Amino acid sequence: MITLLSDSRRLLIEEKRPQKLLAIFNHKNYITGKVLRHFETDQLEAINYSAKLVVVGLSTTQKMILKGYNAIFNRAIKSFDTQEDAMRFLLDDGVKK
Repeated sequence: MITLLSDSRRLLIEEKRPQKLLAIFNHKNYITGKVLRHFETDQLEAINYSAKLVVVGLSTTQKMILKGYNAIFNRAIKSFDTQEDAMRFLLDDGVKK
């Protein structure tokens, strides 16, 4: 998982423009302390290119960890129960038609 995070970081930096990101988790993925520390260090440069970041498929415990991460590091990563809700949020630019 850390390798995938590093690869996404590299791609974000190469693009040099803000991106909307969707991370999909399942029962095989774990947000551990090691993963969060990786976010703190390796992902710092890429944060500037994350226009919106959402995750799907987190357990209740993982959602609590994410909430703490957001609070400590002043981030706004959103968690959704379905990919459809996550995509709707990512595609919403806040402009009323």
